[in-house]
Amino acid sequence: MSPAEPGANPGQPSLGEIAPRPSGPAEPAAGWRPREPPLIAVDPAFVLDRWRPEDAAALRRFDLDPETARFFGYTVEQAQAMPDSHYEGGERARGSLRAWQEGRRLNLAIRRRSDGEAVGWVELRLADHEAEVSYNVTAGLRGQGIASRAFQAFLTWAARQVGLRRAHLACHIDNLASRRVAEKCGFVLLGQQGEEYRFRQDLDPAERPI
Repeated sequence: MSPAEPGANPGQPSLGEIAPRPSGPAEPAAGWRPREPPLIAVDPAFVLDRWRPEDAAALRRFDLDPETARFFGYTVEQAQAMPDSHYEGGERARGSLRAWQEGRRLNLAIRRRSDGEAVGWVELRLADHEAEVSYNVTAGLRGQGIASRAFQAFLTWAARQVGLRRAHLACHIDNLASRRVAEKCGFVLLGQQGEEYRFRQDLDPAERPI
């Protein structure tokens, strides 16, 4: 349930996310084989990494973000009322790993190299060679381009390693931060549906930057 420059916490349904997840079930990508979550370099300060049991505090912090609550239809008070078990890092890490092995939902933490802290996340929800995408950066680090760099790195990896050919993104019409990330990463605005903007990007692994 989280996100923000925008996204949901890994391995478990959430209260909300700023670059939202779609309705309906996610199906594995065609030809998917079980694999371990990768370690992906983002820049000198950050990497994309699997979730760890010690990430419980970060998971809670994401969910208590007022901007997330604003765009995803819940209140900070509702997030505060969630039981501690909702933020249990070990269970979240195991759930995230199961989702990777099943090829359903690929979610990685954006992790700071210097101290290992999870400061956000990126996610792909696969269906054949397409995916719905979302992302999140903790409030104190927004506006620094971290989400766009992390998101771009994940899309590059997915195009080359799991055959992702098209990515879809939806964000609330008032969510300017999410829209900026989408535009920086090369997504094309398709139009407005209700209170959401819909974006798409066609991916060619031969043309993705390293």
